[in-house]
Amino acid sequence: MKLKLPKKLVLLLPLLLSGWNLFAQTAAISDTFRVSLENNYEISSLNIIPFSEIILINNSPLGKNEYTISYRKGSFSLNDITRYNIGDTLIIRYSSTAVSLKKEYRRQVPVFRYDKNAKDTLIVVEPLSRALSAESIFGRDINKSGSIIRGFTIGTNRDFTLNSGLRLQLSGKLSDDLELIAALTDENTPIQPEGNTQTLDEIDKVFIELRHRNFTGTFGDIDFFDNSSQFSRVTKKLQGLKTEIRSNDGNVIGSLVIAGARGKFNSLDFFGSDGNQGPYRLTGQNNERNIIIIAGSEKVFLDGIEMTRGENYDYIIDYSNATITFTPKRIITSASRIHVDYEYTDLNYSRNFMGVNIRSKAFDDRLSLGISYYREADNQDSPVELSLTDDDLNILKNAGDSGTDAFKSGVRLAEPDSAGNVKGLYSKRDTVINGQHYEYYLYAPGSGSSEYNVSFSYVGEAKGDYIKKGLGNYRFVGPGKGNYTPLIFLPLPELKQITVLSAAADLGKDVNFKMEFSGSGYDKNRFSSLDDNDNYGFARLLKLEIKPRDMKLFDINLGNIGLNFKERFIDSRYTTLDRINEVEFNRYYNLESDQKGNQLLREAEITYKPGGRIALNSSYGFLKQGANFESNRFFSRASITDEQNYNIDYTLDYVSSRNGSLNSAWNRQNGNAFYKIYNFRPGFDLLYEKKEEQVSDSLINSSYEYREAAPYIEFISGGFNIKGGYSVREEFAARNNRLIKQSEADIKQLSLEFNGATLLISSLTLSLRKKKYTDEFLSEGFTDSETFLLLSKNRFNFFDRAVSGDVYYQVSTEQSAKYEKVFVKVNTGYGNYIYLGDLNNNGIADENEFELTSYDGEFILITVPTEEQFPVIDLKSNVRFRIDFSKFKDGVLGKYLKPVSTETNWRVDENSRDKNTANIYFFKLSEFLNDSTTINGTQLFQQDVDLFKNRSDFSIRFRFLERKSLNQYSNGIEKGYLKERSVRLRFRMLKELSNQTEYVNRVDNYAAPPITKRSRNILRDELSTNFSYKPARKIEVGFKITTGRSTDYYPEVPTIIDDNSQTIQFNYSFLNLGRLRIELERIEINSGANENNIPFEILKGNIVGKNYFCRTYFDYRITDYIQTTINYEARIYGKRRVIHSMRAEARAYF
Repeated sequence: MKLKLPKKLVLLLPLLLSGWNLFAQTAAISDTFRVSLENNYEISSLNIIPFSEIILINNSPLGKNEYTISYRKGSFSLNDITRYNIGDTLIIRYSSTAVSLKKEYRRQVPVFRYDKNAKDTLIVVEPLSRALSAESIFGRDINKSGSIIRGFTIGTNRDFTLNSGLRLQLSGKLSDDLELIAALTDENTPIQPEGNTQTLDEIDKVFIELRHRNFTGTFGDIDFFDNSSQFSRVTKKLQGLKTEIRSNDGNVIGSLVIAGARGKFNSLDFFGSDGNQGPYRLTGQNNERNIIIIAGSEKVFLDGIEMTRGENYDYIIDYSNATITFTPKRIITSASRIHVDYEYTDLNYSRNFMGVNIRSKAFDDRLSLGISYYREADNQDSPVELSLTDDDLNILKNAGDSGTDAFKSGVRLAEPDSAGNVKGLYSKRDTVINGQHYEYYLYAPGSGSSEYNVSFSYVGEAKGDYIKKGLGNYRFVGPGKGNYTPLIFLPLPELKQITVLSAAADLGKDVNFKMEFSGSGYDKNRFSSLDDNDNYGFARLLKLEIKPRDMKLFDINLGNIGLNFKERFIDSRYTTLDRINEVEFNRYYNLESDQKGNQLLREAEITYKPGGRIALNSSYGFLKQGANFESNRFFSRASITDEQNYNIDYTLDYVSSRNGSLNSAWNRQNGNAFYKIYNFRPGFDLLYEKKEEQVSDSLINSSYEYREAAPYIEFISGGFNIKGGYSVREEFAARNNRLIKQSEADIKQLSLEFNGATLLISSLTLSLRKKKYTDEFLSEGFTDSETFLLLSKNRFNFFDRAVSGDVYYQVSTEQSAKYEKVFVKVNTGYGNYIYLGDLNNNGIADENEFELTSYDGEFILITVPTEEQFPVIDLKSNVRFRIDFSKFKDGVLGKYLKPVSTETNWRVDENSRDKNTANIYFFKLSEFLNDSTTINGTQLFQQDVDLFKNRSDFSIRFRFLERKSLNQYSNGIEKGYLKERSVRLRFRMLKELSNQTEYVNRVDNYAAPPITKRSRNILRDELSTNFSYKPARKIEVGFKITTGRSTDYYPEVPTIIDDNSQTIQFNYSFLNLGRLRIELERIEINSGANENNIPFEILKGNIVGKNYFCRTYFDYRITDYIQTTINYEARIYGKRRVIHSMRAEARAYF
């Protein structure tokens, strides 16, 4: 007997079974209405359980006969017997079954639109919901840009890897009062941006910021800045949360920041050196060298003036190597005062930062109060790239606040390998110096006596026993003659705290009074409680300001007068988070940077403007620091200024100081004047300094004097600006209790700018400085110097673009070092080298143990500068110009040479130690690429001659390319020479069929130390022809044949390699959507019976024999905002197994 179920029940049975739990759930619902004339009320829920309802009017329940309800429609109405008034409150409470269905489904909705043509309101139908788009996700008022990337990589010899990326920028209004600004990414790039532009592309900066008139909240990367009071000055690069709250009237502002600090602050002062534009090294607070500068955190000052970053401005900075180099626009001498503020990371401990700042105003902004608290601390329990043992912790606990006591020996016995052999890098040796016995360590990897691995630390010039020769290679030079020692200094985790109370009052009639009180705490070693009795200090500031106001006597206007007075006291134990003084504060008062003790500063200033363009300023300052140091400063300045026509400015600065038995008198004067005559502006600069320091009436050698006079003239007319100047400087030094002439220097300068619209744009900056010492100082070891700086940029476009190009020339004297090759491990597939293992069993990875590869590389090659630097002259030049004879409209050239076009590129770079610098900047090429003087250099010349370049049916290109190079690495000199001559022919045989045939003759020579195994002397001839057939618009089929012979003449018996390849290509285009490309390639390499080492430049990652490749590239645009890419490759080397690799990726754009 068969049981038959009704068809409707059969259809409903799965729904009933799958949704049993859903239908078994109920919910209590309450809806509220206002009684209306329509007298029809719809419940909000999708359904109502019959007889579960309770209806109330004005909180009085109704009987069943007072209303009518439709359970199917979900609506009810009041009966006539019910007593109610329009507007009464009507409440219905009922039970409903919870189902995941909507009450209504619709894709279109009728809307009212006013038609201007019909002059009437019409009902039109519009889609209720639009397709997925950026606007539907983020909203109409949000500006957005960026992309989301998701993909994977998989292969035969690599693990499955997920690839993801998010880059999203948002800005706009979330509501009328709330604004959003965001930059989001999930990528973490360890590469520092290049410091050669004015603005940085901080590719990893991530933040979300919400703005309201009463608050601002930022989460992510924060550029934090506080300059509300002198003691609370802070500038930090942070990662965390920052909020700011403002009252409606703006009188109360509070901010809170809780974040991780990306680095710690340091401030460095040093003098430049003659003939050296850089690089100048920046160090950590404790002279650490292995630091990374936080990108964009630096402020660079030259002679007290802030500089601008960028190749076209004042300086460039290498953040990773912590070095700074000045451009030719700023000439650096031994008298150049360089000051740099920056943040850096040493990757020792993670660092936290917290800050609270509250500001309040009252009495119509006449009184303002503020309180600030900041805390910056290393997390001693969270080291970054630091591993501390129990013994290390004990050393740190017993070191107290002294970093010089927190050290351990850098010498350790090498661990035996699996065979029990001890392979160290250093061996212990004995020597006798000046009759005293010393033990030292000799770098000798691979030696049987090398049983030690030694770590060294930089301790300062002439404070160590070793010098650094290369990565891991240190050489003993004798006690006090080096800058490294075999010790490991353990970093101390520190804690800084600062609290500032401030008040400012407007006393009326332009009189302001301000005071600040601050306390600080500085624990130099959070691991140790020793020396904590000096952690806390305090400071105070009182300041009275009378703003400039007109003064009258018997109705006679005496001019504009202003007064200022400041007193500041800083306890010797007080510390700050940032620099609070002016950049040249120590110079102003002749204060040594290491001067200890309490500091008391009093300053008074008066400004006077008698009228017109005359301004006078005078100030007096008194500084006392500790028990021994006192300084009095007298400063005056007078100026007469009309910015457009004339200017006279003169400054007198006199400082008298005493430091124990040392008395000093320092006189500084400078002046400037110019006067405009038509388009000419002649001017004059004057500098004078005399510093006499005496001990018991005897002049000591730190005394000096200099005088400098610099006339100049400037011409300005339209787009043309030229300025020329000449300066003479005499310097005097103390010898035998008097100042005698030490040197004389002169500078010739020329700057030019010309903007001739599209015809010619040119700029030039030239500085030539020569400094000569007197015979007495030459005998002491001083040497004459010469500085040559030139930067020229030119772009031209002549004869209606028939001749165009650009010329770049830059030369400067600076310091340079030899470079050392370092192999850095990366993820498989992202490198171009593989490591073959420790072939010589010396315990280190030598260069010859790395091999180039085209696929699956695990290492990349970088170069790092060695320690020893040399004075060099650096030249960078490039000339590039194009001639298109078809654009000569008239004449013989346009008539007979119309099919011809040429492009020439000549580039010369030379970094040389040649003492005759004129050989370099005057292009004496015979002295370039010199084994004894060149640090690194490259010369490239390329000449292209095209016939019928812009024709698609027939064209010919002739090319000549020559490149020479020389590099001095730490392990020797490497020289390269490449010469290539080629001819390329393109022609179309049929409408659907075209061909490109090319012949190349190439010479590739490279000479390198034998350990590198990179030397070669290759001559190659290659012929290739490529046919392209397009039977339809969407389809293209290609067939390429290449044959060639390479001969390496470097071995005694030359290596002869014959190769041939055949490639079949198929391309299918999805019009405006994507492309599919399939490529099959066969490469055969024959070497005969030769067993020589075959250079990578010949094999290019293939093996001798037959190599097969199958490649598929597919990219498709699903929508306007979504792009997919799939790449697949299979390759076979000889009879080896097939190696597969695939990468798939999808990108969504906003």
